[in-house]
This record gives sequence, structure tokens and C-alpha cells, in this order.
Amino acid sequence: MSLSLELISATLRWPGHEDCLKSWNYQVTILDNAASGDSLMESYQKATEASRCDILAFVHDDLVCLDPLWYERVLQEFSDPRVGLVGFAGALGQGSDDLYTAPYKLSNLGRIGFRSNLREAEKHGARFEGSCDVSVLDGLALFVRRDILIGARGWPLDTPIGYIGYDYWLCCITRLFGYRIRLVGVAVDHLGGKSTGLNPKLGDANFEAAHRYIYENFRKVLPARVK
Repeated sequence: MSLSLELISATLRWPGHEDCLKSWNYQVTILDNAASGDSLMESYQKATEASRCDILAFVHDDLVCLDPLWYERVLQEFSDPRVGLVGFAGALGQGSDDLYTAPYKLSNLGRIGFRSNLREAEKHGARFEGSCDVSVLDGLALFVRRDILIGARGWPLDTPIGYIGYDYWLCCITRLFGYRIRLVGVAVDHLGGKSTGLNPKLGDANFEAAHRYIYENFRKVLPARVK
């Protein structure tokens, strides 16, 4: 049975968002947070509740897709029922080995061995064009089985998780449910910070609180390493 996929993107309507979304050559469900006033998690939750597709794809509105075969590459990963989450940029590990034996330090939650096929991949880590298991993905593109979000009772509303930390949260949930996480080296260009630059709610407090939330709630699956 073939899997259905819905492509979803939240936007604050920065001037170039339409061109970025057109690059996917695929119908996109656009969440207009500028009009609704919804937070990222609120809009993602509404999209999850409204969809009946097997795979929900949450992509940034400033991500340009440069690979016309992205759809086939993503769906190929989900042909394995053990795969729960797929993305275009990620890392082999997350969290230092002494994450819970040393005093808490935000930097100890960092990603280890980051790789991608971003246009400027080498600025962020290593270039990678293939596919592999990873421990954590970047939120620029997240393709997740809807069943995982239903099992988690939706996105983490009323928590410190928002634009900061939602990718960590989803990866931890996926591992907690026993699914594999896959990285595919789809060629993309992340223009970076276009809608986020319009968001007055972002700040250092969100960053600190979101990471502390991950640290305190996912001890069962952190630190993480690809075997």
C-alpha cells in the first residue's frame, strides 16, 4: 500500500516564501501564522489534527528544494516500517556522554557529527548525499509518521518548546517509540531566519527553557548515538 504525504509549511509571510515553496513542485498546505496569530506549535497541531495523510512533512518557508527526486527518496525510506522520521540535515549523535552525570550545561545537549547536503553544507558540518541512520534531525525539514504525533498526543503545546526545540522534541519522541530516524542527503538551500526574523516572541528565555525541558523529560533516550 502506498503512503500518502502532506507537505506543510508555516509562514509569517516574508517576501520570498512563495518562491521557496514553489521549488518543491508539490502542493503545500500553508499555515499563515501572520494572519492567524498562531504560534508554530499551535499551527502544527491544527495541521496534524486536520490531516489524514500517513506522512506529515513540516518544512521551513525559507527552504529551497534543489532535488526533483526528493519525494521518491523520502518515501523510499518509509517503505521500512521501522522508520518513523526522515529529514535532510542531522547528526549521528546528540548529547555528551556525561549529560546526566555532570552538572547541567546547555551545550552538553548539542549535536555530534552534523551532516547535510545543504548548499553550504561545509559551513555547518560535513557534506552528505546518501542516506543513513541518525540520532537527531534539524527542523528545516521533518517528515514524520502521523501515528507518532497521535501517539504523543500531538505537539508539545503549553510547554517551553516552540520554534526552539521542536526538532529535538520530535526526534526524542520518535526514539522513545522505538522508531529509526533517517537522513537523506537531498540537495536544499536554507536561506535561514526569514520568518523567524519577523517573530517577536523569540528570545533567549525560550532557548534556555526549551533545552532544559528536553534535558528533564527525555532521560530515557538521551544521550543518543547511532550504533
